[in-house]
Amino acid sequence: MPLPEANPAAVEPRTDLPESAALSILRNGPDSFAGRKLGVLVTAGSDGALVKALEEAFTGAGALVEYVAPAAGPLKLKGGRKLTPDHAVVGAPSVLFDAVAVVPSADGAEQLAGRKTACDFVDDAYAHQKFLGWSADAEALLDAAGVTPDDGCPELTADSVAGFLEQCAALRHWERPVRD
Repeated sequence: MPLPEANPAAVEPRTDLPESAALSILRNGPDSFAGRKLGVLVTAGSDGALVKALEEAFTGAGALVEYVAPAAGPLKLKGGRKLTPDHAVVGAPSVLFDAVAVVPSADGAEQLAGRKTACDFVDDAYAHQKFLGWSADAEALLDAAGVTPDDGCPELTADSVAGFLEQCAALRHWERPVRD
């Protein structure tokens, strides 16, 4: 069924206004990630040291960190830490977060690679030009989502989290080509 014709504008839209530098989000972006939200996709067996490093760095910089997992309920990370995620992946698309970190275990990534909601979580973050950090164990999920890492998708280790946090201050990786 075709869409109906648009109603005529009550007032003709103006297209002759000069650009406003004061209103430019790109020119006046934030200088930190404070007040923003990082979504961390985890599974049982995720690297506990990496998860802890992400949490400490981002919360220490004034950001919020929320965990997304395959399902609700506690899980055990590599290293013994127990974590109760804030969201199940089926109900927490990446649009809820300003940046994402995909840090499942290798087995968790294989399982998530077969779930559309998990693939969409990764693909949407990439398509929305968000910074997307990932652990080496996440490769199967990135492949299933059709994401080829670029400069805005750094591989994460506990030692590289500070650089990822610094990147995230820009909010988006505008250099990434838009995919249709």
